[in-house]
Amino acid sequence: MATLTLIGEPFPDLEARAQYSASRSLTEALAETAPRGCSSRLLVARDSITSKLRSARASIEAVPMNTGSLPILWRTGATARPLDGEFVHANTPMLPLRSRTEDDGSQTSVYIPHTLAWSAPELMGSSSQPKAFRSYAKRAARLADVLLAPTHAVAQELRDLLGVDVQVLPLAAPSEYLGTENSAATRSALNLPERYVVTTALPGANGRLEWVLNAMEVNSALPNLVVLNFDSQPLPPVRPSLEGRVHVVQIEDLNEVGAIISGAELMVLPQRVIGAGYEVIGALAAHVPVLHSDCDAVAEIALDASLAAETEEDFAAALARLTAEAGAEEAQRLRMFAEDRKRSFSWNITAWQLWELHANI
Repeated sequence: MATLTLIGEPFPDLEARAQYSASRSLTEALAETAPRGCSSRLLVARDSITSKLRSARASIEAVPMNTGSLPILWRTGATARPLDGEFVHANTPMLPLRSRTEDDGSQTSVYIPHTLAWSAPELMGSSSQPKAFRSYAKRAARLADVLLAPTHAVAQELRDLLGVDVQVLPLAAPSEYLGTENSAATRSALNLPERYVVTTALPGANGRLEWVLNAMEVNSALPNLVVLNFDSQPLPPVRPSLEGRVHVVQIEDLNEVGAIISGAELMVLPQRVIGAGYEVIGALAAHVPVLHSDCDAVAEIALDASLAAETEEDFAAALARLTAEAGAEEAQRLRMFAEDRKRSFSWNITAWQLWELHANI
């Protein structure tokens, strides 16, 4: 019986909590789509708190190491020895790897979910994380059997950066990025306005949160803005001129993300590059259209449910149009496209393709 082992502990950047949830969801989906006699297993650190998985063919196993020690220990090849002969998958490049012979039965597939470490390192959080991410990615390029990316745009960038082939396997949204029957109550508890647009943008040349703030200062008719901040560090204070119109939510509970996204009128992503794109998939699931700054990865995920604006001026104009009564028909059309596009993303689809990929290695 073949078991596909998922590395549950992700690279510790701003998307770590989402990646942990994604690995859990994928483990469940792999069990549901597994060929006869096969199963899935989620490896977590001994200090991780997690509930049981639903499927009898999916299990959780704790490694005898704490979360904080894994980024250092998994750089050494010796820690990969217990996985010799295993089928292994990781949603981030942080995993135990070592050089193996071709006939030992091992198979390893690794997602490199984004290129932030090269193109916009300040959007990853701590200043030490981009260098570590690049190191892990380069090691995966040398030692893993297959490198994966969530979009063709990211895959092509990685081919240019790492000089190896990268296959495309679309992701799905972590369960916490989806709205639920309790979403309205969560939004009320967070004191969010009835009407708003939502963003994951950060300040700076690559994050471009200023694009939205500048547009709001010029146009008082624009809806309120809700900023999702996944960093443990708070964002700079809101401009005095926008006090009461910008709501920064420090994400403590990941379930808040789905509640906030599902209540938004529009998702605005002015940033030059994004991470894995989970927020975009969550928006599509809630039929929320996306306005972006001509980011290839966002455009590929959302397709016709998105609108691109290359310059700050065009972005402000599109934001004003889509949130005004005059743009109601265009916005409704984008929402319809989002409802259709969401069908392309599910963990079962990803899991089925991952089983097929490992069958062909």
